[in-house]
Amino acid sequence: MTSPAFPDITRPDADTVVIATRYAGDRERQLRMADTGIGKYDRGPWVRGIASLSWFLSTDGETVLTCAQWTSIAAHDAYLRGSGTSATLAGPPRYRLYRSLARADETRTPGCLVTAAFDVEGPERQRHFVDTLTAALPDDGSHPGALSAHFLLSADGTRVLNYTEWTSADAHQEAAASGFHDKVHEIFSRTPGVRLTHGKRYHLHRSLSRPSA
Repeated sequence: MTSPAFPDITRPDADTVVIATRYAGDRERQLRMADTGIGKYDRGPWVRGIASLSWFLSTDGETVLTCAQWTSIAAHDAYLRGSGTSATLAGPPRYRLYRSLARADETRTPGCLVTAAFDVEGPERQRHFVDTLTAALPDDGSHPGALSAHFLLSADGTRVLNYTEWTSADAHQEAAASGFHDKVHEIFSRTPGVRLTHGKRYHLHRSLSRPSA
C-alpha cells in the first residue's frame, strides 16, 4: 500500500535496512527514475521479506535514494540467493539500527530527510563513533527543526549512516548556517578511523508498505 508518511526506521518488524543512492543529474531524470522503480513494485507482486520501500529525491536534483526495510537478514539473504539483482533491494551495504534519539512526545511530521555517511574502520570504531556523538549532544534539546536522529551501522563494519528527520530542508539549512552542527564536525574530524563521505537533504517522493495479510 502507498503511504505519504516517512518510513518508520525504528519499526520492530524490520531489523535490516538497505539504502541505495543513484545519480540522476537533474529533476526530470530524478522523477523518471523514481517513478519507474515505484511502478515496478507497485504493480508487481510484493517482494517477500520487504516491510517497506521508499523513494526520496535530493533537494539539489541530483540523486534518488531508496530505503528498503527487510524483516530480517535471513529474508534478505534469501532474496540475494534467488533473483536478488535489483540494486534498490540488494545493496550493499545493509544496515542495522544501532541507536535513535527522538522525543517521546514528538508529533510533528517530517518534511526532510538528511543523511550523512561515514567510512569507518571496523565494528568497534562504528560503536565508539556513534556513542561519542550521542554523548556530546546537548541535554537541553536539539534544534527546533530537528525531529529525530537515527544511527545505522553497516553489517560489514565499514560504514555508519546518520539518518535524521527534520521539519523542512530550510530548517536544516538554517541549523547548519547557525553552527548547530559544528560539534558533530569536530568529533568526526578528530576521531581516528572515521571519514565523512557524503551527505544530502531529501524530500520523500513515495513510500510503499507491506500489504496487509
